[in-house]
Amino acid sequence: MPVKLRITFIFLLLFDALASSAQEAAVIRIGVFTDCQYCDCNSDDKRQYRLSLAKLDSCIEVFNALQLDAVFHLGDMIDHNYNSYDSILPRFHRFKAPLNLVLGNHDYMIKNRYKKGLIDHIGISQNLRSSDTVRVKDGNRMGAGCPAGAYSTVKGIWRFIALNGDDLSFTGPQSGEQKEERNEMLSDSYMHLLYSGMPWNGGIGKNQVKWLEAQLEEALKLGQNVIVLCHFPLFGKEDHLLFNNKEIFELISRYPCVKAYFNGHYHSGGYKQKDGIHFVNFRGMVDTGQNAFAVVTLTKDSIIIKGYGREPDRNLRIRP
Repeated sequence: MPVKLRITFIFLLLFDALASSAQEAAVIRIGVFTDCQYCDCNSDDKRQYRLSLAKLDSCIEVFNALQLDAVFHLGDMIDHNYNSYDSILPRFHRFKAPLNLVLGNHDYMIKNRYKKGLIDHIGISQNLRSSDTVRVKDGNRMGAGCPAGAYSTVKGIWRFIALNGDDLSFTGPQSGEQKEERNEMLSDSYMHLLYSGMPWNGGIGKNQVKWLEAQLEEALKLGQNVIVLCHFPLFGKEDHLLFNNKEIFELISRYPCVKAYFNGHYHSGGYKQKDGIHFVNFRGMVDTGQNAFAVVTLTKDSIIIKGYGREPDRNLRIRP
């Protein structure tokens, strides 16, 4: 083979290898599970509270056998007893990939004296970067005015924005201003006969909404894809929705960078696609004797969900 042709051939091989390597690097894989909701208490018709520890152990074993970029739990680590964290948190520390926690309503169903220190106790996110220019408080990446419990983290071209749905709630700690905003929001819901105003749900306060919008603007400028995560759904069973689900949907639907919204809370799960956004309600781990968790692969054009146990597989094309 002539020297020039041989050099050209080698160059093409190297180029192909580099292109393949870059494509693989663009793929992000995360583990997702929700509503572990452990409690050392008797089961009801569906919820097998004590089985959650064994289910969590199985989930950890599967996730740790894979090279995941991050793991997300979408809320309700426990059912109602603060001491339940003593069984859950040591297991959470066994995940090899950085673990990110989203707050649920049951996480705050504990005695009042434990509520203010809960975020520090559980460690909301393990993958905060020291180079971040945003303010850090209580272990969270925050922008001005964002309440504790909300944060964002970036993996490759994907920005994950975790919302604190207990911002306005009947379980999470509430300032006088938060109570006033919550009551005004629910008064409007009741006036329009909306079932989302149930006490087991929660809402996103005005300061957090501003922070979310700033996050979306930044992601848009940087060319990042966004997945918004919250415990409470925007669509689905009417009595399990975020208090201000319509407002949050209207906001995120204005940004083409938002590709999906992941949540838990409604244990039966569900899926909806609207305005190019995939809304995935992952199934609750605590329900039935069967486990439920998923590995989510993010590529340049797809969200591929490999479900385990009760969680179904999904192959979702993302909007350009």
